Amino acid sequence: MDSAYRDIVDQHAINVGLLWEFRMVVINQPHYAPEALAKLEQRINRHLNALLLQPELAWDIAAEALEAEEPGETFTATLLAFATRGNDENTEKTAQVTKAGRVNAKTFKGLVSALGWLPGETGLKWIQPLLKSNDLDDNHLAIAVSRILSHDPGEPLVHLLERGAQHPQHPLFIYCLRLAGELKRVDLKAACHQAATAENPDIRFWGIWSSVLLGGHGFAQALEPYILQTNPWQQKAIQLAFRVVPDNVADAWIAQLLGHPGHHSGQLRQGIKAIAANGRIHAIPRLIVLMQDDTLARIAGEAFSLLTGIDLKQQQLTRPRPPLDEDPGDIDSALEDAELPWPDAAKVAAQWQPQATDFDAGQRYLMGQPINAAHLNSIIASGYQRQRHAAALELALLEPLSSLNNTHAISKELQ
Repeated sequence: MDSAYRDIVDQHAINVGLLWEFRMVVINQPHYAPEALAKLEQRINRHLNALLLQPELAWDIAAEALEAEEPGETFTATLLAFATRGNDENTEKTAQVTKAGRVNAKTFKGLVSALGWLPGETGLKWIQPLLKSNDLDDNHLAIAVSRILSHDPGEPLVHLLERGAQHPQHPLFIYCLRLAGELKRVDLKAACHQAATAENPDIRFWGIWSSVLLGGHGFAQALEPYILQTNPWQQKAIQLAFRVVPDNVADAWIAQLLGHPGHHSGQLRQGIKAIAANGRIHAIPRLIVLMQDDTLARIAGEAFSLLTGIDLKQQQLTRPRPPLDEDPGDIDSALEDAELPWPDAAKVAAQWQPQATDFDAGQRYLMGQPINAAHLNSIIASGYQRQRHAAALELALLEPLSSLNNTHAISKELQ
């Protein structure tokens, strides 16, 4: 469609996708809190509202961009498809974005995120027929949207978990397993326990994950191979297991991670994260030593802050950025550390020494306080993203009937 406004509308469409992709990064960054996320989400909505001033032109542009098979473009097109579809639930637009969203894992993420972004209960209403569909892909999409909205599908989840078990190669089974644990569906505990012994390592991981969330803390020790070996689930395994395993088991696993042959920096980083998740202050002297290693300093500083609640910047416990190689080597680690301060190990040690006596060696801590529901809810409400993720997991493990708070979700004011 030719229009004098095409360039302007095109830029708004680009901005929606780029800002959404930026949000997908910062929801796991240490410097973003709910207020900053809400402002970012409002920026996305302002660009979306601008697109809706020229709905036909905006849709044409977004539909063309779907050919790129990228998540941001899928997100934008999905929002526009549902905003301009009219009264027919099965319009060509929604069918087009649904098809585009199933092209690959990245576009699927954009599709699901957009369906969760829709106002009111639009997304939930749309997925209801998909929960009853005979198509596994429809079921998968419905469960994925249910998860990001923390919505319990009710009885359909029972049937879809059973159906997924009959098709274990399809992602539906894993998604149902994960949702069962995170929503605390105790009626599905037996199915999760059975999956925890599956031969397939991915299914086994999520079976263990949900079994632990459903109160079976003993299952966490079965996460040992996921913790001690590099694999896609290592970080999630660490974040879960070290919050519930016995102290002697935690200490043994941490020793193996930190004593990895060749001092493999990736495994050392996992050991540092394990110390933070374990929540016991006896490991702080080791963290301070690790702060002297430039490749580990920032992640060790973050672990120290997660344990003690001491803000390194605020307390002026930082040092200048050291000269580093231009090639970061591990891109993921570089991105993970990018917004973290550089701790000054000597200053941190001096600050910690007089405060150490205020902490009880028999307690577990998060952000400087013993772990309890009130403290965890406070962190979830106003903490930084990584702090919120940790607090949400702690709360779900602490309270048997409390579902896992989705700290990746959009602000409630926008829903």
